[in-house]
Amino acid sequence: MHCTVIDMRGDYAYVKYDASGIVSEVAIALLPFGIDIGDRLKFEDFEFTQI
Repeated sequence: MHCTVIDMRGDYAYVKYDASGIVSEVAIALLPFGIDIGDRLKFEDFEFTQI
């Protein structure tokens, strides 16, 4: 599953899943180091919990 970082505020990033269009709030600590807005991420082994 791929998603794109659409915004970052404080300790959280907002990611939009490419397939469903759902936006989730993700702790930046869980993301790979050095990401930026617009970066595409791939998640395989786990899912984020939407807050």
